[in-house]
Amino acid sequence: MQSDKVVRVTLNGSGLPVPDQDPVQLKKDNQKVRWCADFDFDIRIDGYDDVQKGTNGSDCRFRVTSGTFADIKRYKYTIIANGQENDPDIDILP
Repeated sequence: MQSDKVVRVTLNGSGLPVPDQDPVQLKKDNQKVRWCADFDFDIRIDGYDDVQKGTNGSDCRFRVTSGTFADIKRYKYTIIANGQENDPDIDILP
């Protein structure tokens, strides 16, 4: 099992939540994503439900973690924070 992919989320100049990787690339059945931010946020992944929200992790104040992904495809996901939404991608690789 490979280590989780850590994606830092920040707010740009207009307050839009922006990931430091787009798309996030993961190995099928092998990696999870851990999004980290200094502010409260949510993640919604189209067609995927294994997402857990947490706070006060050792590496970030707010975090959302996915499970592994079984299908080799591109997922559209939404970062919700600061009253705004951004829709980047996750690419699942073989």
